[in-house]
Amino acid sequence: MKLISLISTTLTPELNLVCRPTDAILLRQDAVYLCLRNDITWPTNQLFVLEQDISVRQLTPTTIFTIIDNERWVDLCASAEQNLLWQN
Repeated sequence: MKLISLISTTLTPELNLVCRPTDAILLRQDAVYLCLRNDITWPTNQLFVLEQDISVRQLTPTTIFTIIDNERWVDLCASAEQNLLWQN
C-alpha cells in the first residue's frame, strides 16, 4: 500500500495514474477542503482526513472519508510501503 498525502486543493489527472485501488489517500492542510466535495471520483476507497486540520477549519467531511488522529497517521505511514507527498 502506498500512502499519498495531499496538502493542496488542486487535483491533477496524474493522481489517478499514480494511485491504485489498494493505495490510501490522506488529506492534510488545505487539502481537507476536498473532503466537502461530492463531485470527485477518487482512485481508491481508502480515504482519510486528518482530524486536527478539519477541526481548525471547522469542517465536516463527507461520509466516504475516515477521520484520523495523529497516532493513526503515524501508523498509516509506518505500514505503507511508500509515502508520497502530493504538492500540486
